[in-house]
Amino acid sequence: MFNFEKIIIHREVASTPLARNIRRAFKDLPLEWVDRDPEPGATGISLRQSKRVLYLTAFRGQLVKPCPGTKEYICCGYQILNTATNCPIDCSYCILQAYFNQSFIRLFANTEEIFAQLDAYVSEQKGSPVRLGTGEFTDSLALDPVSQFSSLLAEAVADYPNLVVELKTKSRAIENLLRLPRVDHFILSWSLNAEGVIQQEEHGAAGLAERLAAAEACQKKGYRLGFHFDPLIYLPGWEEAYQNTVDRLFQRIRPENIAWISLGCFRYLPALKPIIQERFPRSRFIHEEFIPAIDGKRRYPQTLRVEMYRRMVGWIRAYAKEAMVYLCMESPVVWKKVFGFIPGEGHPTLAEMLDGRVGMKSP
Repeated sequence: MFNFEKIIIHREVASTPLARNIRRAFKDLPLEWVDRDPEPGATGISLRQSKRVLYLTAFRGQLVKPCPGTKEYICCGYQILNTATNCPIDCSYCILQAYFNQSFIRLFANTEEIFAQLDAYVSEQKGSPVRLGTGEFTDSLALDPVSQFSSLLAEAVADYPNLVVELKTKSRAIENLLRLPRVDHFILSWSLNAEGVIQQEEHGAAGLAERLAAAEACQKKGYRLGFHFDPLIYLPGWEEAYQNTVDRLFQRIRPENIAWISLGCFRYLPALKPIIQERFPRSRFIHEEFIPAIDGKRRYPQTLRVEMYRRMVGWIRAYAKEAMVYLCMESPVVWKKVFGFIPGEGHPTLAEMLDGRVGMKSP
């Protein structure tokens, strides 16, 4: 699945384990050494070309950050572990197309400093639950067969009793995970969608059958699993298409092995629409009805979102009555209409509910 044409390595990370792994995996590709990072937007190449260059550099800045939520919406308390930016998978709807002005797929290879920062962050929490994820700005596992980052991360987090790391992916790249001696610190999650959406919009991603086969293999290994139906995309026949995906999920995965399932309808920054229209002119979903929302994004009308969520919850709970199903970045009004309650109002917060699903509680 890798279509890289060149590897660039900042000399600062030349001797790191991750850099050695990448050089070994791509020993036949042209290799360029640099002494400084390029200025944002200075390379003058297209996004499609940029995805063909893998750049190893050092991470600079705040390693762990809260997921960028909006105060008017209900947030899950997820913390982002920033290990890479941009993604080798090329989904037409991907918000990263309008989010970053940095070229190339960037892997942060200064793992010793990264893990030292992570240790300091976890220590500051003084035993409070920490749910981290690496899949906000990249796919968590797409490059794992060559970077072997999951193996390095597993060793780094092995002694933290109050931490879990969610690895979100649209890939089938689980080889390293199946070899790990411990499974307790990772939640392995797959982004799922209707079969037609996967085939038409998720370019370079594993197919639905491949993702579910990978999840099933991880289930047998003993991992806790997560699934994310995000973005749900409205299209003719969406009910049958998404119900089919739910049916196929539970044909292979036992409900008791699922930590959580999230739902989120497609939403986008206004700057993303012309990018989709230019890069993916055959994608029609961007031409549906959208309305401005309080977070500055465009969303389906509330009535449509509520209908899609209710249908999805019904199909899921037909197989798994006790499943932890939640909405990603939705308003209290929508939560009330879908579930009949609002997290934090006479109920645990969403963060507390998710922590409880993996056996973590505040001290």
